[in-house]
Amino acid sequence: MTGQTTFASTHMSRGELAADLEARICGGELPAGTRLPSERQLAERYGVSRPIVREALRTLVERGLVEVLPARGSFVRGARATDAAGVLDAHYRRSQATPRDLVEARTMLECTAAALAAERATADDLEQIDAALARFDRASSVVERARYDLVFHLAVARAAHNPVIETMFGSITGLTVELMLRSLSDRAVTDASVPYHTEIRDAIGARNPQRARQAMMQHLTVATRFYGEDYETSLESLAQRHLARLLEPGSTLDGLLEDAAPAAGGRRYG
Repeated sequence: MTGQTTFASTHMSRGELAADLEARICGGELPAGTRLPSERQLAERYGVSRPIVREALRTLVERGLVEVLPARGSFVRGARATDAAGVLDAHYRRSQATPRDLVEARTMLECTAAALAAERATADDLEQIDAALARFDRASSVVERARYDLVFHLAVARAAHNPVIETMFGSITGLTVELMLRSLSDRAVTDASVPYHTEIRDAIGARNPQRARQAMMQHLTVATRFYGEDYETSLESLAQRHLARLLEPGSTLDGLLEDAAPAAGGRRYG
C-alpha cells in the first residue's frame, strides 16, 4: 500500500468503516493487490476498536473485496467475472430457469461478445482462447472438458473488453457449466457443437465480427436440436440428475468455477 492514501480519524461503526473501505476499493484508491494496514493501524487511523476493524474486514471478505492471507495480512482482491454468480445463482434456480431460458440469454449475450472480441481482442486474448481450447482438447474427463469449455467462453467474453458483458456472463456461470456437463456427456451434442469452438476462434482471429457472431449462434443453439424434453426441464433438475454421476469424489461445482476464472487469465478491469 502506498503512503499516499490517507484515512480520516473518526469514530465509526462497523458498517460505516466497511462502507468507507469499500468506496475506496471500488473508486480505485485501493487497487487490486494493495495490502491494507494492519488491524491495529486501521483502528488507530479510524478511531475505532480492533474488533470493529476485524468485523468490517470480515464484511469485505464476504463481499469478495478483500482476502486475508495467513501471516501476510489483508489484501484488496481482484474482481472476477464469476463473482456475480454467487449473488444471482440462487435467484435463477428459484425461478426454475430451463435450458431454453439459458440458451436464449447466452445467445443474446455471447454472440455480441464474440463479435466485439473479433474487433477488440489483443494478442494476449487470443493466447488465452487458444490455451483454453488446447486444454479442452487434452481433457480426459467430462468434468475437465466442462472446466475448459467454461474457460473458453469466459476468455471470449473477456476479449470483448466490456466489463458489463463479462460480469453478466459471470453471473450465469453456475448454470452454464451445468448445461455444459449435460452437453458434453451426450455424444450427439458434442459432435455437433464442439467443432464450432475452432470456428469462433478463427473468426475472432480473422477480425470478422459477423462470422464470429454466426459461429457462436450456431454453437449455442445446438441444444435446440438435440436436448429433447430436457430443453424444457429446469436446470436444477438436470443438475441433480447429472452432477452426482459426473463429479469426481471430493470435487464440487463451486470448486470447478473457482478453478475456471483464474485459468481464463484473470480480470483486466479496475
